[in-house]
Amino acid sequence: MKLSSLFGAGFAALAVVALSACGGKQDNIVAKVGETSIDKDMYLRRLELMPTPVQIAGNQATTAPAGYTTLVQMIREQVLLDMAKEEGVLPTDQQVDERVQRELKNNPQVKQAIDEQQLTLEDYRQRVRVALAEFNLRTKGVTVTEQEVKKVYEENKQAFYRPATARVRVILVQNPEVRQQIDNDLKRGFNFQSIVNKYSQNPVANVQSGENEFPLEGQLPNTPNGQILQRVRNVLKNAKPMQVTDWIPVGDGWVGRFEVLAKSAGRQMPFEEVKDNIREQLMLQKGMQTNRDLNLEMMKRMANTPVEIKSETWKKQYEKAMDELKKTLAQLEPQQGKPTDGGKPAEQSAKPAEQKPAEKR
Repeated sequence: MKLSSLFGAGFAALAVVALSACGGKQDNIVAKVGETSIDKDMYLRRLELMPTPVQIAGNQATTAPAGYTTLVQMIREQVLLDMAKEEGVLPTDQQVDERVQRELKNNPQVKQAIDEQQLTLEDYRQRVRVALAEFNLRTKGVTVTEQEVKKVYEENKQAFYRPATARVRVILVQNPEVRQQIDNDLKRGFNFQSIVNKYSQNPVANVQSGENEFPLEGQLPNTPNGQILQRVRNVLKNAKPMQVTDWIPVGDGWVGRFEVLAKSAGRQMPFEEVKDNIREQLMLQKGMQTNRDLNLEMMKRMANTPVEIKSETWKKQYEKAMDELKKTLAQLEPQQGKPTDGGKPAEQSAKPAEQKPAEKR
C-alpha cells in the first residue's frame, strides 16, 4: 500500500518557469552535486528530451519529450483562450479571482500545494482561466433555472453528504529494524513529523510517507484491501487529534503508523454550498445536447492556427502532427455531413436536440 503524491509530473513545467525568472551567474546553477554544478541550460536541455507518456487512440500509448508535450499543451490553451475571446465568453479577471477563492475554500489539496510552494497562485489562476474559458464555450447560450437546480439537490441529497474524515500523517515500513528505530525515536520524545522527515529522506530505509484525508464513513468493498481499510478506519475513529497510533498491518508486509492531524464530522452539505456545482453540471449536460462539438471545433482551430516554433526539431514534429490532424478532419467531414469550418448544417442538426426537453415535459 503506497502513497502517491497529490500532484504529478506537471510541476516540471512550473520548475522551468521559476528557473527562467532568475538572473545572474549563481542563478544559472540548478544544483550542486558535491563540488560539481548542474547549470540551468543543461537542465532545460535534459527536460526538453525527457520522455513523458502521451495517450493516443485506443489502448496504445506513445512517448514524447516532456518539453514538447508542455509546449503543445500551452499552444492548445492559447487557441482555446483566443476562441473564447472571439465568441465573447473569455472569463474576466474578477470571474477568475472568484473561482480561485472558491476552489481554495473548498479544495484543501490546492491550498496545501500553494502553501507549500508546489504551485504558485499565478500558475493556478492560469489553470482556472483556461478551465473557465472551456466551460463558457461548452455552455454558451445555456440557462439553468433555480428550480432545476433545487430539484436535483432534493432528489440526490445522499450524494451531497460529506462523510466524517481524519486528516492523517502516515509512515509505512517493511523492515523490522527500521520499525524498531522509529519506535525508539518516539520513546526518546521526537515528534512524529520529524521522524517522517528523517526516514522518508533516507532511501536505504525504504519507507513510504505522506498526508491524506481518510474517510471514516461509507461502504467499503468486501475484499482484502477493503478489510485493511476497515481496520485502519476503526483505529482512526477512536484516535484523538495529535495522537499517534500503534503499528497497523496494511498488506504485503507493510505496517503503518498514523498521526491524526485533525478530524471532521460527517455532515449534509446545504443547498447553498453545492448549488453552483449542480448548476454547472446541468449546464454542461445541456450544452452537450444543444451546442456544437467543441472538441471537433478545437481540432479545426489547432489545424488552422499559424504557430511559429523556434526549435527545428519540435517545429517538424508539430507540423507532422498537424498534417495528421488535417487528414483526420478530412475523414470526419463526410461523417459530419458538413464542411470542416462549420455552417448551417451544424445549426440545423442542433435543433432537434433543443426540442427534446420540451417533448419530455
